[in-house]
Amino acid sequence: MSKSKYITLSSSIPIYNKLLEHLENLLDANHSNFCPSAEIRAAVRKGYDKLKLYYIKTDDSSVYPIATSKNFLFYLKINSFIILILSF
Repeated sequence: MSKSKYITLSSSIPIYNKLLEHLENLLDANHSNFCPSAEIRAAVRKGYDKLKLYYIKTDDSSVYPIATSKNFLFYLKINSFIILILSF
């Protein structure tokens, strides 16, 4: 993770996964972290649904795989070269 105080793109998916897992545990009656309050579970469900909505959007993005790739600079060099060739 970056030393900055902001979340980096490469750490966003693991954070989504951890948050979704925690919320699922709160909603699972068979889990030790199950929340017995129906009102709180309703709020947790809404939070889970909203988080899942944004998580699904990462599947449609081409930015995340590129930004987290170990070959990101290589990818940029290749695309720059291809763009340079196409511009002539």
